[in-house]
Amino acid sequence: MIVIDASVAIKLIDKNEEDSDIARLLYKRHIEDKEKIVAPRLLFYEVANVLATKSRSIEETIRGDMSVLLESNLSYYFETDKELIEAAILAKEYKASVYDMLYAVVAKNKKCMLVTADENFVKKTKFKHVKLLQELEKK
Repeated sequence: MIVIDASVAIKLIDKNEEDSDIARLLYKRHIEDKEKIVAPRLLFYEVANVLATKSRSIEETIRGDMSVLLESNLSYYFETDKELIEAAILAKEYKASVYDMLYAVVAKNKKCMLVTADENFVKKTKFKHVKLLQELEKK
């Protein structure tokens, strides 16, 4: 089992993104029941926000991309109140966003790896259970 964040999910739906091929391999493993992908529901809100505010996507593209992601059979995870509090405390300690930290907390508590494309988050936290997407290519 792995947790992915929005930076990886964007690469699942946009073939033009760098390392999208690696993200798609992860998804293929998920579909083939070789490695389950779990994502906090937050992921879908973050991706929708990126499509709406940080891309030049038109309405039709947003609908299509969100539909692909929502129908991707990712396992939704609803964080607990305790996990949200833990994410907030760690976010303050590491000067990161609560959103980014929530993925790391979920992965830690599920005893699995968080896969991210966010190099700054990895450098900032140095968590052993957080891996860069591009590092997976070497394995």
